[in-house]
Amino acid sequence: MPWPRLRDSVRLAYRARFQLDEGSDLRHRMWFEHADRDLRTVLDVLDDLGAIERDQGMADPVFLGVDLPDAGPELPADMPPELAELLGVAGAAADPAAQERADARRAELTAGPVELIRLTGLGTRAVRQRLLAVGRDAPLVGELAQAPAAGLLGALAEDYDLDTARVELADWLSARGEREAALRQLTDAVGNMAFRTRAQAMLDVLQVALPDGEGERLLHRLRGDSRLAPPALNTLAQRELLSPEDMTDAEHLLVLAESLLQLVELAGGRDGAEEALRAQGPEVREAVAAALASAHPDRAGLDELRQLAARALRSPTARTVRSRKRGRPTGKNTRKRRR
Repeated sequence: MPWPRLRDSVRLAYRARFQLDEGSDLRHRMWFEHADRDLRTVLDVLDDLGAIERDQGMADPVFLGVDLPDAGPELPADMPPELAELLGVAGAAADPAAQERADARRAELTAGPVELIRLTGLGTRAVRQRLLAVGRDAPLVGELAQAPAAGLLGALAEDYDLDTARVELADWLSARGEREAALRQLTDAVGNMAFRTRAQAMLDVLQVALPDGEGERLLHRLRGDSRLAPPALNTLAQRELLSPEDMTDAEHLLVLAESLLQLVELAGGRDGAEEALRAQGPEVREAVAAALASAHPDRAGLDELRQLAARALRSPTARTVRSRKRGRPTGKNTRKRRR
């Protein structure tokens, strides 16, 4: 972190705590100077302990602020102005003084090299202990070596970037010994996952985290697995590792069925699923019929899809007519039907 960003985060904390007004920069300059000196003292102690290291360099662009499109997204209405300023989007808060401070900080960060402060291994360990003590999630690479296969893939899909996922997966495989047996544990975990979208995410992270194209080769082998072929084909198609021309007609149907089942699952509930199917337009009728004719192993899911599609694609005109019939008035002004 560059010193100007760390320094100003402390100053903004002062502003938020003491509700300093727009004239505070002059009247309370001494407060900020004392805060800067205290922060320097803390950094000196941490440096002596070996918890941080300091050098000079250009600030990473991530510290310059958040770029928002001209038309949005809008900031949350209840976002504290100090946080908006810290994110570098103070202009959106219509605060000229805050915008002026943000512009000055950006100029300082881009004018040339600044002091950079980073955690050492010791500092990272201490920060992790603090995070865990207050109930925050702070995964450590290597701690999943003894985790079950499903837990490993779920964590990698949700919490890990690509580089650390590769390291974590390599440690897990090494701890299992025989590689092919370990890979079978992983693919079995995908096949046993009840939620199709989560199974897809688990298989996707397995494909990208295995080294040297092993993940792609694994997915191609799974094309012959009756249970895992649908998500495997879906992943290959989405990552453009398998062209439509290289798929058989049966595989095309499997991908179509898998996509519709995942669409229904993501919609969450019957009403949402029916609305999602209607939103696909008239062609969804043929798509559902084709999916039902596929060899997809989730027959219960396909049966649910059939029922949802039947309700979703029912003629709106017919529903309106039935509704009017049910609601026909029966008062004395109603004309009697002739026999």
